[in-house]
Amino acid sequence: MSASIQVQVADSHLYPGCSVRIAHLPEPARAAEAIVEFADGSGAHATCHRRAFDELELSVDGYATQKRHPVDAKHWLLLAVDATHNSWRVKRRLP
Repeated sequence: MSASIQVQVADSHLYPGCSVRIAHLPEPARAAEAIVEFADGSGAHATCHRRAFDELELSVDGYATQKRHPVDAKHWLLLAVDATHNSWRVKRRLP
C-alpha cells in the first residue's frame, strides 16, 4: 500500500449523506492506507480504494468516539461532490 491518506469527516461517525474531505486521492486500482479524523477529535485507521473516477470505497476499522461510544468497523461507498475531488459525500454502506 502507498502512503496514508487523510480523510476528514464532518461528524463523529459516518452515515449516508455525511460530508467527507480528502486532500489526496489514491491512485486508481490501488488500495491506500488512510487515517480518518472525525469532527469530535476521534480517529480511526482505514483503507481507501478508488472504484471509479467519482467513487471511493472506504473501509473504516472500529473505533470509539470522544464520548467513548464504540463504533464497529464498516465499509462505505463515497461519491465526489465537486470536480476537484476534495469534497465527497457518503452514498451508502457496503456489505
